[in-house]
Amino acid sequence: MTESIGAKADIIPYAPDYAQTVRSWIDCEETFANVCRGTEFPPPGDIVDSWQREGVSPFLLFAESKPVAYAELWSRPMDMAVEIAHLIVDPSQRSKGYGTKMLELMFQRGSQRDSITRVLISLYGESTVALGCFLKARFELMGTATYTTGLKLVRLVE
Repeated sequence: MTESIGAKADIIPYAPDYAQTVRSWIDCEETFANVCRGTEFPPPGDIVDSWQREGVSPFLLFAESKPVAYAELWSRPMDMAVEIAHLIVDPSQRSKGYGTKMLELMFQRGSQRDSITRVLISLYGESTVALGCFLKARFELMGTATYTTGLKLVRLVE
């Protein structure tokens, strides 16, 4: 995996016009399981729309005027935290540092919220690439996930 990219890339709020683009990035059973714990591939056509709800702030990472990654911030007020969820990168753009860039920008956005002391992310499955991305973005292993099989990682807000 490469170092975090230096290219101009920034997150913008997600718009429903990009639902099918993001869905198309769920390109195999493994990705479906890792991103949203899905079990019956292919995912439903409205899967990205189903992620949109109260307490969820979705974002797209744009580079060179096109979306290359998607992720959400989930409010966890009882934990004084936000959680990054549904992180996915366009398959043609993977291993170029966009996942790490997205995590860095999502951390910055989430850590600016009032009363936030940490940012969480869960790893479902055994993707060493995803784990490497999370660690490169300075998340640290804190234990296992509480809801399902997986790992929970954290990055503290300074």
